[in-house]
Amino acid sequence: MIPDGNNLKTTSLDLTKHTSSFHITKMIGLAVSLLLLQGSYGWNNLYDPEPCTSENTSTVIINEEVSCIKVVDMSDLPYVWIRPQLSDGRPLVLSDECACSSGCSFHLNDTLPTNGTKSARFVSSCFGYGYASVRKCDGFFVFYIDSTVYTWWMFYSIDIEACFAPYSSSCQKTSNITDSDLHVCPEVRSFHEETEDGLTMEAVFKCLFQPVPGNIEYDVDWYIDGTLVNNARFSRVSYSNINDTTFRPRHWTNNFTMSFQVSCAVKSRDTISGNQGNFHKSHPYFAGIKSDHLQYSVIEGETIQIGLQATVPFSCPSVLSDAMKASHCNFQFYIWTPGEGQCVNGQTSNGVAFKDNPCGILFGYKDRRTSINVTGYIDGLVNFGERKSILKVASTRNPMDSSGIWDDVKIPDIIVIVKDKDILVSGKFCASYTDPHQRTFDGKHFPNQRAGEFLLYRHKTLPYTVHVLFSACVWGRATCNCGIAIRSGGSLFSVRTCAEVSTTWTKTLSVPEEKNDICNEDDMRIQKYWRYYTVTFPSGTVVSFSVSWWGSWIGSIRIRASVSDIGNTEGLCGLVNDDVTDDFIPKNGQSATDKNRFAESWRIPMNSLDESLFVRNPKILSESFSTDSNTDNENYCTCPSDEPVNSYSPDFETRNQAHCNQTTPSSVCGSQVSMVTDISSCTTSKHRRKRSVNSDDIGDATTLTYATDFDETAVFNVSDWINGWNATSARKYCEDAFTFDPAVETCNELVNISAESYIASCVEDIKMSGNTTWVEDTLDTLKGACLTEAQKQEVFYTNSSSNSSEELSIIQLITAQLCPANCSGNGQCKEAMCSCNDGFIGSDCSVRESMPPTEFSLPSSGVCDTRQRLCQHTNIAGKFYSENVLANFSYFKVGETESSNPFSVMQNATFRHFNLITVTLPEIPVSSRRRRRSVMDGVHSWNITLSYDGKTFSGHVTLLVYDSQQYSCDTQTLVCQKLISESNSPSPTSDAAVQVPVIAGVVVGVVIVVVIGILIVLIKKKRIPEGRAQSVIGIQKDDEKTTNDTGTEFVGDSDSGPAIPSLPPIHYVYQKKRSGTDISLHFNIKD
Repeated sequence: MIPDGNNLKTTSLDLTKHTSSFHITKMIGLAVSLLLLQGSYGWNNLYDPEPCTSENTSTVIINEEVSCIKVVDMSDLPYVWIRPQLSDGRPLVLSDECACSSGCSFHLNDTLPTNGTKSARFVSSCFGYGYASVRKCDGFFVFYIDSTVYTWWMFYSIDIEACFAPYSSSCQKTSNITDSDLHVCPEVRSFHEETEDGLTMEAVFKCLFQPVPGNIEYDVDWYIDGTLVNNARFSRVSYSNINDTTFRPRHWTNNFTMSFQVSCAVKSRDTISGNQGNFHKSHPYFAGIKSDHLQYSVIEGETIQIGLQATVPFSCPSVLSDAMKASHCNFQFYIWTPGEGQCVNGQTSNGVAFKDNPCGILFGYKDRRTSINVTGYIDGLVNFGERKSILKVASTRNPMDSSGIWDDVKIPDIIVIVKDKDILVSGKFCASYTDPHQRTFDGKHFPNQRAGEFLLYRHKTLPYTVHVLFSACVWGRATCNCGIAIRSGGSLFSVRTCAEVSTTWTKTLSVPEEKNDICNEDDMRIQKYWRYYTVTFPSGTVVSFSVSWWGSWIGSIRIRASVSDIGNTEGLCGLVNDDVTDDFIPKNGQSATDKNRFAESWRIPMNSLDESLFVRNPKILSESFSTDSNTDNENYCTCPSDEPVNSYSPDFETRNQAHCNQTTPSSVCGSQVSMVTDISSCTTSKHRRKRSVNSDDIGDATTLTYATDFDETAVFNVSDWINGWNATSARKYCEDAFTFDPAVETCNELVNISAESYIASCVEDIKMSGNTTWVEDTLDTLKGACLTEAQKQEVFYTNSSSNSSEELSIIQLITAQLCPANCSGNGQCKEAMCSCNDGFIGSDCSVRESMPPTEFSLPSSGVCDTRQRLCQHTNIAGKFYSENVLANFSYFKVGETESSNPFSVMQNATFRHFNLITVTLPEIPVSSRRRRRSVMDGVHSWNITLSYDGKTFSGHVTLLVYDSQQYSCDTQTLVCQKLISESNSPSPTSDAAVQVPVIAGVVVGVVIVVVIGILIVLIKKKRIPEGRAQSVIGIQKDDEKTTNDTGTEFVGDSDSGPAIPSLPPIHYVYQKKRSGTDISLHFNIKD
């Protein structure tokens, strides 16, 4: 009879949520401890004759099916029986199905009584074994507690853990024939014991049952997953020899792999009467490793524990010492999640991440239980439904496992449901645009008419920071964004359009300057599309910005918050918490202040090496937030794979190729579209980038300066209107501009981006500037915010009509309205990008293809030094409006007016971004290599022109290629000087680097003798003063050649030489012609 729950004392213990009553923890701990000692000390006086129905029996509810209860304290309890059960009423019993982590744990090592009361045997890791009274009730068990034993436990002050697991009836009859006299109820248990030869230890299964009185023999059969194992059938075994029926690895390892159900069937026979019973089969015993539950749920960004239980002990050679066992008998299990790892909007779309588990877990040879920390992966999308991740776990082969029972064991699949949290950051974006207008994450707007560097965004616990640079753009009336620097870990990416910061008038750069100092590709993802940049942090926070339409300014900056930002942001963007009242919290402040004090508090001191991100080597990059030095950072790994890494390695974590990120359960993905314009070393030692002297991927870098009259206290506050504008006319113009742009209505209806605040900003822009220059940038800000928000909504990627596969999705409908300037009427808009009609180019299709590039330059003022570079390629910085740029190269030699055989070649340039292309230098023409050798042979020159259509070309820029230790050249005058020095060594790429046979030394010696002879003749005949060890190559003219009566040619004016201001007044070039040999000598003559 099942007792009425109203008559029992019931207590709930919820292990999953850790909300258990301290009193109940003590109750169970005391219950376990007293149970284990009761039998061995002979306390057989059971105070209640019928504990199954008595009110002195306490029902203890535990919310985990397999639970280790740890005793942290004990309190005096009256003697009671306890009845453990799950919240759904299923009974629990003390079991051996879980191995607890405590140093003093207990588990069942006996069968439970089939009826009545029994002293059951329990095994302790501290005290060997003991006995406790267990009473069989109708469908459940109760366990006896005697409070007198409490004093014994208090004396030793020992904490214990014990295992509870679900109970089910053990008997399964194979037929309906009644054999009550010979009936047995077997149970399967696993043990760790010596092999039959006694050389090592192995895991075995035993069939346990209560013997039938009399002269009885038993037949025992073993089954795996319901299949009879033919080589494990035992007949006519007496109970005293029942260990002979042990199910050993040799019986099954050739045909089965663990993660199976093992059961035994027992039939008893009376040797005297000859009567036989029926086979009675045990309930299946799962052999392998299983999780506490088959399905879990976790909230995105939060972490749960998944418990794993080994139901079979691990083996290790007994001859090994404990230290060797600990280091060599670890059993490795790999974790992988199939079907994950896709890249969506710059973020990897996984289901879960593993905290502190690099795609694997280890079981020590003594372990029976461990856990996996599983975190809901942040995918950066507001999910349409719940995500499901399948965890697969499998073992490798351990050479110490001689039996091989743990080879290639797969754990049953674990399902994890991930609940979305991105909905909490929908619409949460910060902005700084035009002159500049500021918007906090929670939607508070304010102006910031100051100049200098400011901290726009910083995460409080993760190494993510964004700084902005403001400088005067309308004298005395407004400042604008002219720089943005984005830091993630030890990496930095910045774009700057101003050369100098000023409160009066700003010096801007002709081409935006980028600094790309990426130490770790996982630090950030950089995408570029014409004037538009998108940088994604590993957390999923997205930074978007664009270079202005009307000049060298950054027109719009936006930061879209991620789940990791909630309650963790500071700076001009404010705090992400859906509360605008605390947005203006100043630096190091606790409460909000006014907008002026708030804005000024986030100023970065001018040229601060400690705080600025625009100085040459920012110290902030080497702070403790670096993933290399910050050991406190949490470690998350993802394990997307279709197959496990199935091999054993002593260095488990290194062998397992997990994708780990030190900061958040999310990561960036996709191709890095980027250029390098400033080569500099990473500040973190682990990822320090090696600089190659042969790198051609370089550009010119400038140092940011502040104007001498820069005033940090200046704040522009404009009250008057100029150029005939007033509030009414400005309002009408802005409303019309926004009304006529179809994107505005689309974004308002589908993405909930209102235009009102942007129209107000537009009016203020006209007031400060007196013109409509910033209107397009304001529209860009709205469109950019709309695009980013739409891309975060997973539902927008589903078709708007399920009846037609050709129906556009909502995201396609939205992005078809978001192109810059609506493609100027010269193209089609698709996915926020223009496809220009023939004859038009540019991100907005506003430029005619027939107009060639006009503003571009070469790095290092057009000098390619073979001492430092390979000089096989060169970057060209400028403003480019098409990905198809043609470069025409015309070769010439310095010192020659023209070539009788002009050489030119045209090739396609490699488009890097709207401000950078790369070209490959052609081979030196054969005609140049064959001509008569001269000191000019080490200098090669190219005139480079550019075109979009291959018909109309730009003006040229000149590239000089030479070794700086052998020549010195002026790119303006195209004059080179040869440097003669015994210490000169050949450049890494020159032909002289090739080793010459020893015989060449003899030739050189002969030439030197001839030269000395010529010098003597010249000194005697011309009385030439002593020459200098430097020669000059200049532009020579045919009419400057003269020949003396000895047949020697002199090139140059004998009075003053060529009119080159930087050269000595007399310049001679001597050439002596001999049969088969041309000997040239170049030198200068002092006055």
